[in-house]
Amino acid sequence: MNKQLIQEILLLAGDYCGGDFIARLSALRSERERILHNMWREEYFPEPLPHHQQDSFLRDIDFDTTIHHARRCIDDQQYIAFLYRVAELAVIYGELNRAEIFLKQIVEQYINQVPKDLLLKVHHKLSNILFIKNDYVMAELEYSKSLSLARELDDKKAVAMLTNVHGILRVNRNEIEQGIKLFQETIGLARAAQDDELLANTNMNLGNAFHVLGDYDQAMFHYFEALGLLKKYNQVEYLGLVNLNLAIAYKFKKEIQQARQHLDKTYELAKESNNRYQKSLAYLVDAELHLLDNDTSSAIAYVTSAFTIFSEMGDRLSVAEAYKILGLINQHNREFEIALSYFENSRRINEELGNYPNLAETLVETGNLYVKMNDTENARKQYQSALDYFKKFGATSKIKNVQLTLGQL
Repeated sequence: MNKQLIQEILLLAGDYCGGDFIARLSALRSERERILHNMWREEYFPEPLPHHQQDSFLRDIDFDTTIHHARRCIDDQQYIAFLYRVAELAVIYGELNRAEIFLKQIVEQYINQVPKDLLLKVHHKLSNILFIKNDYVMAELEYSKSLSLARELDDKKAVAMLTNVHGILRVNRNEIEQGIKLFQETIGLARAAQDDELLANTNMNLGNAFHVLGDYDQAMFHYFEALGLLKKYNQVEYLGLVNLNLAIAYKFKKEIQQARQHLDKTYELAKESNNRYQKSLAYLVDAELHLLDNDTSSAIAYVTSAFTIFSEMGDRLSVAEAYKILGLINQHNREFEIALSYFENSRRINEELGNYPNLAETLVETGNLYVKMNDTENARKQYQSALDYFKKFGATSKIKNVQLTLGQL
């Protein structure tokens, strides 16, 4: 567990529990660790316990102890608010499982005491976490609960925000055009509510939808719309995402210098916001940029770092993307069988999750690999499968590209 997260939670608990809380917990931690270190003997461990695992063990104890002692000094209403704040921090640092546990604790143990406006946020936050973890059925269920509460409260801003969420869910279910319509509806609602932050976020999501369709110019138009709005408010986390998406779009357009500039800005903003997930997404893009520069050692380092973080967080979709990049790296090194095994891992995960855009892209890369292997028959099969998936969600420009490739075999 991240030490900075532990420190932020300790400070947060101090805000709720009073001035001497941090001093008491710090003294308790020092004494606890002194006793443990005195008792630990390497020869008695049933298996080796490296220093990083010892440190992780101690941080987990710090986390649980802080939560326990905070519960003892505040009432139920304060504790509910505290748990929600802890969950927010945990999401930022990539501790999705812990965040999910605390949010579910609010819903399951304190449901009759949670103010409806906070309960709306809890269900929305749960929806976001489940989405990242690729549990789309439960994500949509949590979204529906939050939308019902927004309508009950007649919270027009919340309804607009959740219409945007609905669009994201539709895009992720391969219903790209329906997602675009919901985003366009949200833009009207956001303008009526004078909510520039939502307007920016929706433009970013529109950009993502057009990117999936292969319309990179239209995607970049919406990204720059979002960028202009967010700069006025210095929304660090969203600014990082927009810069990341611009880096990806420029990478696809083979405009590497611009891609690198936006990626560097993403790192700067991710560091400022302490957003580990955003940083790991940037690692994937960085790996591909290094591969384009023929720097396979750096590419491997970045994709490995990303893979590790996504595995810890349970984001299988991003793991599949990492497998695809590992395939590209090994293809570049002419390790064709190894590359094929990575592409197959990526294909299998995307099939399991039902993500047609990523699956189609992996099939195209597998086709390219078979071409390099002089296996025209299997290349044709891969391209045809990719074509079938692109047709499922109407990626017109990508359909044309694959048809052109097939015609040249």
